[in-house]
Amino acid sequence: MASSNAIEGEMEETENSQENEEGETSACSSSLPLQLCYRDLPDYLQNCLMYCCILPDGISKGKLIRLLVAQGLIQEKAGHVMEDVAEENISELISQGMLQLKEQLSSVRTILQVPSPVRKFCVQQMEEGDVATFRAFVCSDITEQLAHLNNHQPTSLFLLRKNLSQDDGNWLKFNGANSLRVLDLERTKIKRLPDEVGDLISLIYLGLNHTDIEELPEGLGRLKALQTFDIRWCGHLTALPDQILNLVRLRHLKMYKNWFQNVQGVKLPAGIGGSFTNLLTLTGVHAGGGIAEELGNLIQLRRLGVMDVAEENISELLASITKMPGLLSLSLESIHTFNEGKLVLLDSFSPPPFLQKLRLEGVLEKLPSWFGSLERLTKLRLGFSHMPENQFSVLQLLPNLKNLCLWHAYDGKQIGKEFCSAGGFAKLEELTIASRVLEEWTELEEGALPSLKYLYVRNCLRLRMLPEGLQFLTTLQRMDLLPLLHDHAERLKPDGGEENYKISHIPMIRLMTTSMVEEVVKAQREV
Repeated sequence: MASSNAIEGEMEETENSQENEEGETSACSSSLPLQLCYRDLPDYLQNCLMYCCILPDGISKGKLIRLLVAQGLIQEKAGHVMEDVAEENISELISQGMLQLKEQLSSVRTILQVPSPVRKFCVQQMEEGDVATFRAFVCSDITEQLAHLNNHQPTSLFLLRKNLSQDDGNWLKFNGANSLRVLDLERTKIKRLPDEVGDLISLIYLGLNHTDIEELPEGLGRLKALQTFDIRWCGHLTALPDQILNLVRLRHLKMYKNWFQNVQGVKLPAGIGGSFTNLLTLTGVHAGGGIAEELGNLIQLRRLGVMDVAEENISELLASITKMPGLLSLSLESIHTFNEGKLVLLDSFSPPPFLQKLRLEGVLEKLPSWFGSLERLTKLRLGFSHMPENQFSVLQLLPNLKNLCLWHAYDGKQIGKEFCSAGGFAKLEELTIASRVLEEWTELEEGALPSLKYLYVRNCLRLRMLPEGLQFLTTLQRMDLLPLLHDHAERLKPDGGEENYKISHIPMIRLMTTSMVEEVVKAQREV
């Protein structure tokens, strides 16, 4: 049972959700009262919903899937991957109005929230003792709650924004700690885990995302049940110890080096090809040290992110990727990306057939010939490609592409109508363009980009013209111009600006001139 104290602690720490009309009306997909809608849900969906109400409002879909699996709230289906079943449950709760997509400014991540009426109802049910499948505790200061933990012995423990230190003692020393299945310390700024973390023999989910962890305890290798290990944005971790190879049940190893210090992947010990055969997710891994070749043994991978890709390991890396038939998401980042590191992609490479998301970071001489075969691709980012010629005409033919980010991908001064012809980018909903070279975007054919909702123009410090034909993009809901030349901003003003007719139909426009940016930077420095 989730304790009432745990719920109150969570409600105090998270931001109050706005009770808007959308949240009120979507609380149930029928005209039935909320209580009847809840009672009509099967037990496994009721449990999933209750767990969502314990979590801070606004959680990424991917994280929620991993947490639900870790807590053991997902029903087994023969022949189905647990994460897929969890995603089906989430989709069903959304269709019933019990979960909803949180309004967001882009489609980078899917953020979910519980509508306010549903959350209130579920909290009331939990306070009345209507949950028996899990015990979750959310608090901001665990050192003041140890007595409460001793009484309730949670299976999920979430710490919020607490700067834990060695002076806090062993905050994992409470009755039933070894029954913990979930320990989430995201954004707590903790620098060191207690050595006793190795005694959490039931732990399935360990979240250290955005913490200041400097080293991992020696007992880490004893967490034999661990399935999710999230150490993204732990800036002081550059390599994982050999003990990590003992975690043979790992399904999600999410890493990423803090790029403000020195962009590079996390180094793994040799032997991952024999230990991590159950992995579905591996991100932020350093490509060197023979790892590129070992990746070929991880044939179950669905998501792969590799950093420090260099000419000496690209052949082995691409050969390994071809052995991953179920790969859905791929990220390749060259060594020294921000110093114009070169990313060599071979034309002979055959990308996985079901690939949906692709991110390439590094200088490209040209787009490889296999780009035209990415028929299932929905999301593409080309970062720091610095291609000398506009080679993007092939992209507009990708039938399912919904999100395209061209981040310093093209070094030309002008983009013309060849970028997108009538009917091109048929399903594209979000387009981001960043370039320090681009001066003019001259023309869009009528009928181009027929589904575009979001247009983001970033870091185009020399851009003097928006395309003629932009006024035909009637589906546009939002446009950002950050930053913008002052004289260009004058031409876009609604009271007589000569280019205003191009953007007057867009409901939401956000712009900031270069001088405004300079003022913001100056103010921040003074603080």
